[in-house]
Amino acid sequence: MRDRRNTNLSVSSTDSSTSTTSRSSRNSLNEKRHSSPPPPSPTLPAPVTKENRPRSLSPKVMAMRTVAVICVVLLLWRCMLGWLMVPSILSGSIGEGVDESTELVAGNDLPSEPTAFMVDVGGSSKWTVSIPHNHSFPLEPKTYRDICSHGMGLQATLTPKNRYHHTKHWLRKGAGDYYTKDDTFLDIDDAENAGILPKRKREKLSNVCPTSLTFVLESDEASFGKTLLHLWMSYGLAKHEGRAFFIDDSRWAWGKYASYFAKPPKPKCSPPPAHHIVPCPHSAKHIIVSAATAPWTFGPLFHREFFQSRKHPRIYDLLRTGYENLFTLIGEDSLYAAARIAKLKEDAAMNDNMILGMQIRRGDLHPLEFQYSRDYLPLSRYGEGALTLLNTHHHATTKDITKSSIILASDDPVIINSPELQQSASGLTIQRAQERIQLATKTTLDQQNPVEDLREPGSAYVKHIDENSGWEGGFYSALFLSLGGARRTHEGEISPQALRLRELVGRAYLLDLAVLGESDGVVCAVSSATCRVLGVMLGQDALKERRWMNVDDGRAWSWDGRK
Repeated sequence: MRDRRNTNLSVSSTDSSTSTTSRSSRNSLNEKRHSSPPPPSPTLPAPVTKENRPRSLSPKVMAMRTVAVICVVLLLWRCMLGWLMVPSILSGSIGEGVDESTELVAGNDLPSEPTAFMVDVGGSSKWTVSIPHNHSFPLEPKTYRDICSHGMGLQATLTPKNRYHHTKHWLRKGAGDYYTKDDTFLDIDDAENAGILPKRKREKLSNVCPTSLTFVLESDEASFGKTLLHLWMSYGLAKHEGRAFFIDDSRWAWGKYASYFAKPPKPKCSPPPAHHIVPCPHSAKHIIVSAATAPWTFGPLFHREFFQSRKHPRIYDLLRTGYENLFTLIGEDSLYAAARIAKLKEDAAMNDNMILGMQIRRGDLHPLEFQYSRDYLPLSRYGEGALTLLNTHHHATTKDITKSSIILASDDPVIINSPELQQSASGLTIQRAQERIQLATKTTLDQQNPVEDLREPGSAYVKHIDENSGWEGGFYSALFLSLGGARRTHEGEISPQALRLRELVGRAYLLDLAVLGESDGVVCAVSSATCRVLGVMLGQDALKERRWMNVDDGRAWSWDGRK
């Protein structure tokens, strides 16, 4: 065992030597400090003069540099976006409209059904539309939709796959505009001249229009108002593009166009062969427009091209052109409408009042306003709107305003007697827009044609007879299509009785439109196509002066009801 004292001494000895060494080091350092000369004193900075003064950038230069940096960043972002979107665009288009097994079709292997397909033209791939000559015109609405969907998918696959070219496409001015020509599409006559599609076997037609637009009145569309909007828009678009305009009513659910309107202006050339008329693309020489193809013809690119602003909407000009050239009633309906309008204007002039129209849509159409989207707007909205319109635009006293009358058009024939509507109008006289053709109620039908169950003599069974069904509640598409027990034959024809009833409903609707379209102001709900039609008929001045009043969701006028 080690001695504890020796350990302590050892430690003490080590500390003593270490302290001695450190003291000697400090003494030598102090000697060096005293023996070395002092450091030089710090010098003052050079004086600031005009020549060496730092110059600050002017606001103009800074703004120019900022703009240049932003432009460079945006340019790089757009190029990168074009590079990154190539795979997603192509894959999305193929998945939607094109089968992955699509192959180039030779001239002898044409599809047996109307469709869009790819062809090889001089070593380059294009797409075209094949419509066999033995198919009747027009095609079914679903067929037109399929052709457009498939064709747009083929167009996406045929766009330049090289990223450099795709970047140039993004940077090119006007790329993707409504009137950008589809270079991947081979028009029908060009395909026939190239031997890809067969030519017409019969004698060649003479004086065929170089370009045309054919509007098809479709059987699937029961709304007369939407049909008018599409019809007028198509006519205005055809005139804007210099195309000949034709109408086909062979399968219209409402009958024949000539049963309601005067014939449209006739072109000076002949219509093209039926198999030359395609639904897509819009750059084709001969196109068809219908309710089925409207999403492509009047889609986002169309809105971008023609909807500049709400103050100067070019879309409105197209509709107005169609209305002025196509809305001409015929026969006794035209004479009655003119006499009715003249009488209303005469009465209004005698009392120094306005002619105020009101249109109320019920049935299978519901408002845009979320609160009432599963119901109907309160009738008080319409009455209060009428009073607001009269007080705003009438120059007479309030006492004179109460003598004004409201002309009402509605798909519900009993709504004119509603206490809610009468009370909200504060004593204003409400009368029907026209009395020539009225939608029948069940009460009226029961009085004219009573229905009783039949019992065979000596039988305990009673044969049930369907009850009369009136238009209470408004217009329902299913009710309209079932008028007269309507059933289409194999040839697509409708029974004469059903067609006659449909024409009566259509004529009543057009008479209401003709009268309300000549009023000084209208109160309606923009969710109804009829309300939007009345905005066109009243004129753009009425929209600017707010004599067209919408009571649904506070929206301004638009041809499709959107904000």
